[in-house]
Amino acid sequence: MFNPLSRRLQELSPQGTASAICGRRLRLPPAQLIEGLPALGCVLYVPMWGFRSPAQEMPPGLLVETLLLAPLLRIRRLVAASSITVEGPREWIECVDRRGDTCARLYLLPDTDYLAWDALLACAGPATTMPAPRRPHESGPLGAQLLCFQVRWLGGLQVLGGEIVSRRVSPLGRQLAGLIARAEAASCWRTPCD
Repeated sequence: MFNPLSRRLQELSPQGTASAICGRRLRLPPAQLIEGLPALGCVLYVPMWGFRSPAQEMPPGLLVETLLLAPLLRIRRLVAASSITVEGPREWIECVDRRGDTCARLYLLPDTDYLAWDALLACAGPATTMPAPRRPHESGPLGAQLLCFQVRWLGGLQVLGGEIVSRRVSPLGRQLAGLIARAEAASCWRTPCD
């Protein structure tokens, strides 16, 4: 019997997303990612619970303006990932800590600067099919927020901040962010990141 493509994709997993994820390991240090974040413009930022990390794991010379951005300081490995869902293609950067747990995700949106995204991913290795990313057993999405990242210098330290931009995002961008947040089982928070 013939099944439409959307029905077949829904059968792949309970959430209706495709289980095959294509990923490429990024060959750039996490500090370089943080420097490149402001050029992206608006992205959907999804941090995970359980970002308790000893001080020795934190990179020297980097600070965050708010605790919600702290998972980005734990990054040890980055993976450029993509998959096809019933809503269409999705592309994101998987931020992985030294234990191999996902500590945050950054999702590409229609409002993201595609040229800056491609420039950031230009240092990625060849594409391979990967298993579904591992989340810490005690963790899940902390929330989801439409952010524009900012990096500034303060007393010789690089400080990462973010501006909530939900009002400046296109209706298509907001709709896609909502779909991704629901798929991540995340609820948006309203705490400013400044």
